Amino acid sequence: MKKNNSISSTAIWILRLTFACLFVFSTIISAHAQFMQRVRLEQHVHFLASDELQGRKAGTEHTRIAARYITSQFMEIGIEPFYNNSYMQYFWNNAFQNVVGVIRGNDPILKDEYIIIGAHYDHLGTFLGRIRNGADDNASGTAALIELGRELKRNQSNLKRSVILIAFDAEEAGLIGSTHFINRWDAPIENIKLMISLDMVGWYQATEKLEYIGIGTIRNGSELILNPQIIPEGLNAATKKFENSILTATDTFPFAANRIPTLWVTTGFKSPYHTSRDEAHLIDYDGMALIVKNLASLIETISQNENLEPSGRIARKHKPRRTIGLEVSANLSSVIRHYTTEKSNAFIGAGVIPQINFGAFAVRPELLYDHIREINPSETIITNNLTVPLSLVLQTPNHWIFGGDVFFGGYYTNCLNGKQGDIPLDFENSFNRDGFGLSFGLGYYLKPFKVGATFRIPLTDFNQSAGVNKRKISSYSVISYMF
Repeated sequence: MKKNNSISSTAIWILRLTFACLFVFSTIISAHAQFMQRVRLEQHVHFLASDELQGRKAGTEHTRIAARYITSQFMEIGIEPFYNNSYMQYFWNNAFQNVVGVIRGNDPILKDEYIIIGAHYDHLGTFLGRIRNGADDNASGTAALIELGRELKRNQSNLKRSVILIAFDAEEAGLIGSTHFINRWDAPIENIKLMISLDMVGWYQATEKLEYIGIGTIRNGSELILNPQIIPEGLNAATKKFENSILTATDTFPFAANRIPTLWVTTGFKSPYHTSRDEAHLIDYDGMALIVKNLASLIETISQNENLEPSGRIARKHKPRRTIGLEVSANLSSVIRHYTTEKSNAFIGAGVIPQINFGAFAVRPELLYDHIREINPSETIITNNLTVPLSLVLQTPNHWIFGGDVFFGGYYTNCLNGKQGDIPLDFENSFNRDGFGLSFGLGYYLKPFKVGATFRIPLTDFNQSAGVNKRKISSYSVISYMF
């Protein structure tokens, strides 16, 4: 009996020792894998943000070198090309190229649904002889994309949905690469369940948080993102419901405009981005490794979530241009008169500006109230007017958060009332109540605000008793809010 007990104790001891050895061995393997991932992240950023690539300006040979580097990494990892036998999606006469790969999911139904993970790899080139290498913006996001692809490929058997990995070109030029990709999407748009943009993820230590911006676009987004089981120790994950800043944009924009849920993943704006000081040696590679680990767990979880649904809500700035748009405006002007220099004018006004959109073109009727004070050496004429312009508009594409338009048309104006000094205007003999003319101008917007200038050339004379042609060109500045 004692012998059997001795054998049993020995077996238990051997099992315990075996498990302890396996634990130590697996810990060493895991630590080595994390170390190697950090080494690779640093390698990617140092290559992409090197002086040799001259700031990776879109449309240059330097972005083509960067694209070939990303392609070589996808091939080494075993990520499949998304387009037949090519990773490259060329556009604009082959001047630009997105690099697109895919990791196929395993569920017979969900594999035809996609999670898109994107990071732009272009930057701003040089300025005044200084190279803007863009280590944080966005070599960091591109490096994270590559290593995230490595993790997801290694655990591909756990993926139910498919994952598309895209290195976007020409983001800095106006989100051109991401717009081109979604405009050429030839499957049902509903098959894209989520788009994630990795943009500036290299300064975790400085900001002390990783932000997931856009959780309000996903049903139960907060519970999904802040699940403690997928957040590694040492990482502080924070969330915002929507991308609210009018001064920032990332590649989520054209996807959100198509009602696709989006997340912008970033460590924020403490880095010296868009300057020549954004260099690879300033990047927090340990923080990036934590971010990749968090993202890998999140995407694996999302790929398995059969109840993943959009919330139906998007950020105000992501709402696409409506067929019928509306602006409210405030106007302020100075008036330049031809044939005379002795007069000066002050002009204030406000109005509503509906617009019927047909893609790049639009028809814009307006309803404006004008208050004009015309100061002459001997008298002051004050008028209150109702003006109705009608213009043809040429405008920038629908997806742009910033852009502009030019317009040309005509207008009708009606003088509601006025006075010359203290005497009401004589519309029977001296002044025309009705007037017509031509108008043209331009505007620039950063949604939802817009500024511009309008010029009017009257074809009728307001003052019948002036004795000479007092026709004038008037100009005024416009500030408006776009609904």
